[in-house]
Amino acid sequence: MDTKKLAEDCVRLVGGKENVISVIHCATRLRFQLKDMGKAQIKEIEALKDVMAVKEVGAQTQIIIGPNVNKVYDEVIKLVGDLSENAGAENEEKQKLSAKILDMVSGIFAPIIPLITGAGMIKAVLTILVVLGLPDTSQEYYILNFIADSAFYFFPVVLGFSSARKFGCNPYLAAMIGGVLLHPNWSALVTAGDPVSFFGIPVKLFSYSSSVLPIILTVWFMSYVERFADKYSPSIVKAILKPLVTLAVTSLVALIIIAPLGAYIGGILAKGIAFLDTNAPALVPTIVGGVQPFLVFFGMHLAIFPPLQTIQLADMGYEIVTGPGFLAANLAIAGATMGIAVRSKNRSVKELAFSSGFTALCGITEPAIYGTIVKFKRAILAVIIGGVSGGLFAGIFHLKRYAIATPGIPALPTFIGEDPNNILFAVGTVIIAFVVSFAVAYLFGIKDEPAAEAPVMEK
Repeated sequence: MDTKKLAEDCVRLVGGKENVISVIHCATRLRFQLKDMGKAQIKEIEALKDVMAVKEVGAQTQIIIGPNVNKVYDEVIKLVGDLSENAGAENEEKQKLSAKILDMVSGIFAPIIPLITGAGMIKAVLTILVVLGLPDTSQEYYILNFIADSAFYFFPVVLGFSSARKFGCNPYLAAMIGGVLLHPNWSALVTAGDPVSFFGIPVKLFSYSSSVLPIILTVWFMSYVERFADKYSPSIVKAILKPLVTLAVTSLVALIIIAPLGAYIGGILAKGIAFLDTNAPALVPTIVGGVQPFLVFFGMHLAIFPPLQTIQLADMGYEIVTGPGFLAANLAIAGATMGIAVRSKNRSVKELAFSSGFTALCGITEPAIYGTIVKFKRAILAVIIGGVSGGLFAGIFHLKRYAIATPGIPALPTFIGEDPNNILFAVGTVIIAFVVSFAVAYLFGIKDEPAAEAPVMEK
């Protein structure tokens, strides 16, 4: 892959540097926010050799490239420069509310997925070491454990930075406000539990470590405070007055109003998920197992699941939404893709299906979805049946995930917890989802179809 040439072509075909407001990437996609989405030449981009597909989701033009997306992104940044100050500054009025929300959430969480995945995999490795004999009272365990926990404890700082880049305000000031919510003195007030007030205004005491909504809402508010301070501060003292007003006003309003509101909303979401966990544990993994491939196809998965799984992990110590459902869905995609690989007599189809099926086993499913699954109508059905079957099994046995990592075979240790049977249920989910989808894809006699006969979902 010529990453430099591909980057040049992508930038040119989305309307050039002058049409790009911001660009980020996730595991497989370049996510452009454009001033005028109509200028993007979608068919020409899809025709590029190393592009799997292009999706317009909300306010984002997503170019699916695959595992090499980070290299292409580096070349794109060289062409367009650092556009973080432009994020959120334009095109707001043209977007529908739903599009704004999807773009906002995915834009905030996509850049920090590597951090979440890395910390989760450290937890997974640590779990394996304990199984192999490392005492959980050892200093080695203690050090590795707090390294992994740091990613989630200081989540408000990271989210503050990422949110600021999305809302178009100073990311360093936003990160500092995330630190305000985690300061040891604030934690001491929360622990003591005594009434706290600021000039007679009561201050609600919440612990914001590992929280999500408080800092996102706070940085959104901060973006308006910063613009106000920039507009009305006299030029001669703007360098001093602007950060003073931004930090002081935002921090105080956050502690007194916004952060408690975010914590309250997060608590309601956590209780809602806990209610489902108690009363209908099979429901959520079954639904997620069936619909997750479509959410990935349309690029909506990062706008829905990261906040939910983080809130649930912080509140309960485990999560039942993303991990079990995604595990079933990803293995169903792998199974259907491998079924196609075995059944097909077309050499190019077999090679692509085997390679993309292997990456799906590891949790990266876009190559399988765009390269193989969408070309065969019955394969889509196989994925749904396999995902629902695996998700139902996971739900019936109340499968839990104790750390965040891309659901796949390498991430199975994240399902090891207090219940020794939980990992067995995870393995059962893997086997059922894979075998069912493989069997349906193989036994239905999937034929090699020319591109013209591919379903509407094909790129």
